[in-house]
Order: sequence, then C-alpha cells, then structure tokens
Amino acid sequence: MRTGEYRLRSEAPPFRAVVMDMDGLALDTEATYCHAWRTAAAELGFDLTAEFCRSLFGHHVDDVKRALVEAFGSDLDLRRFHESAQRHWYVYLEANGVSKMPHLDRLLGVLGDRGLPYALATNSDAPYALEVLRRSGALDQFPVIVTRDQVAMGKPDPALFLEAARRLGVPAADCLGLEDSEAGLLACTRAGMIPVWIPPRQALISSRAPREGIWILPSLGALADYLENLNP
Repeated sequence: MRTGEYRLRSEAPPFRAVVMDMDGLALDTEATYCHAWRTAAAELGFDLTAEFCRSLFGHHVDDVKRALVEAFGSDLDLRRFHESAQRHWYVYLEANGVSKMPHLDRLLGVLGDRGLPYALATNSDAPYALEVLRRSGALDQFPVIVTRDQVAMGKPDPALFLEAARRLGVPAADCLGLEDSEAGLLACTRAGMIPVWIPPRQALISSRAPREGIWILPSLGALADYLENLNP
C-alpha cells in the first residue's frame, strides 16, 4: 500500500455504531462478479481482464456499464452483456456458493457484546444482495440492510451511509464506515463518518481517495481485536 503521502489514523475516535460494505468486505463475492463479467464479455467477443474487473468493484451496475462502454465502445451490446452476466452469476453461485469474509462472525459477535449497533450498506441492488447474504448464511445477522435501489444515488455518493445511520438512529459522525473500495471510502467520508479501510491485497490508495483521517486495518479480525481491548 502507498500510504506515505496520506495522514492516517492510528486508531478511531470514540464511535457509537458501525456501517459496513458487503462485497469484498463482509462477503467474498467479488470473484462471483468477476467470473460473470469476464464470461459474458468473452461470449460477446471482448477480453475483460481481471485487473479491469477489480477496478469495477465497489461500483453499482450502472457505473459498471458506463465503464464497459468507455473501454469497449458502442459495439458492446449492454443488454446482451447484462443478461449473460446475470445468467453466469447464478450458475457460479449454484456451483461455488459464497462465503463470509474471514472474522466476520467474530466481529459481529464483539459488536453485539459491546452493544454497538451495526448495519450493512451495499452498492448491490436488493435482489442480488439478499441472494448472496442468504447463500452465505449472513442474512439474519444484519438487522439493518441498505441497498443501492433504496436510495437516490449509490457510492461514491454518501446516500447509502447516511440512510444506514438514519435507520440505526445514530449521527453519521458517530459511526465507523468499513470499506474495501475507493468508491466506498469516498462515500463514507462524504457522509461524515469515520472511514476505516480494510483493503484487498496489493491495493493502492489512488489520488481520488480521501487524503486524511483514514484508519487502515488488515482485516475484520483486527477491528474485533481493537474492540475487545477497549475499556468497557
């Protein structure tokens, strides 16, 4: 990670709630999307690299479509691409399932023990979010779930985080926002939350990411450790 030009937090200020992303942060879903996108693109005669897929993580499907048109031009039939990607996504889920990210259960247990309310805020629309949450066994673990189709705009707009804070009944400024993507970090910061970045391996902070106040942790387990060591 390139962090030298950024002022980073060594720990979080006091907070009263936690709002977390889903894809790549709470659930290991990003491989499912990458497979679906690459397979659909190949069917249409386009080569979609894994690196390009990773650049799309954290974005809503409409933003993904815009990025694809910018990359491949108007020759890409977006309707056929979307239908093919959706079909391959469900096939992949049936064959491989979807897993929780490491330490998610432990973190949610610690949050419960500490009496800290928490919510999920995802750029996925409800049908897709609820499907992967159900398949992973995490659906009943989140009392508050805010999806992209429930707000006016998705990340990097702050609407998802602000709505999650509203439903929790906690001011956004008193919430940790857990993210693994740049779009999510921007949304969290714009909502006025305390941004916590749990990056994927070999991730870089780009020039568009927030330049100060980021708390970087290696895993959900590291946050659980931190909470367990706080004074009651």
